[in-house]
Amino acid sequence: MSYKHIVTLAVGEPFDRQSLKFAAWLALQHEARVTVVPAYPDAATNIAALGASAGGAYPAEIFEALSRAMKETQSHIERTCRDVCEESDLTFGPGDGAPRLVLSEYGGAPSFALARHLALADLVVVSQGLLTAADRHLVGQVLFGERAPLLIGRGDPDALSGVAAIAWDGSAQAGRAVRQALPLIGTSRAILILQAPEGRQLDKDANPERLNAYLRAHGVGAGRHILAEGSPEGDALMDAARSNDVSLFIAGAYGRSQLAEYLFGGATRSFLKAKDGPSLLLMH
Repeated sequence: MSYKHIVTLAVGEPFDRQSLKFAAWLALQHEARVTVVPAYPDAATNIAALGASAGGAYPAEIFEALSRAMKETQSHIERTCRDVCEESDLTFGPGDGAPRLVLSEYGGAPSFALARHLALADLVVVSQGLLTAADRHLVGQVLFGERAPLLIGRGDPDALSGVAAIAWDGSAQAGRAVRQALPLIGTSRAILILQAPEGRQLDKDANPERLNAYLRAHGVGAGRHILAEGSPEGDALMDAARSNDVSLFIAGAYGRSQLAEYLFGGATRSFLKAKDGPSLLLMH
């Protein structure tokens, strides 16, 4: 079990380095190829569309300045890629063989670039910084639009081989997250199965032994069951993860509709807001 094609997003911000460090670590562990997708906005196209909708046009000097700024952003991302590869002893640039990290050419609107690159991606890697940046909508596209597994890297990438915890409620989303996380679960030091039953009734599909039977069948061992006390559910699960030194937290994302999560909160929101928590592997 391994990841062979990993995609990470770069938007020209300092937190790109964290995303790239996690992607590089995974590439070395799994002999994988990493594609770095530039996901910053196409400012020149956007402002041209704005001018057309307003019935006017902007001076050519504005487009020239925007074009220069976009080229500088691409150059900055390339420098960061090269730095991380040098630090990690990872090959940078196109070519055969893996592990390797390749920076894609800018492909226009991030939504189109993501759709193209994620069709055959095993895992998408971002850092916590993207969750609070202007580009955080890209996380929603990864989870909902492309239905891709998402790793949000926090702290040190080496910690990914520490304690892995699975938030298990028997849902389809949780099941998909477990399946996509198997390569990481298989290299973890220990496995925990976390449940927070307070305030709701867990059905028979949430039986932890059902999950353990699946994990054993894949040769990754079995998890120790822990009931997380307290409410709301997401906070209780995160508290249990922290108290058990969890470094990778695996969960289904947005079991309810995204609108319901936005209006009423939910466990996923708690996971994403826990900046000092473990790395997250989420799947919708």
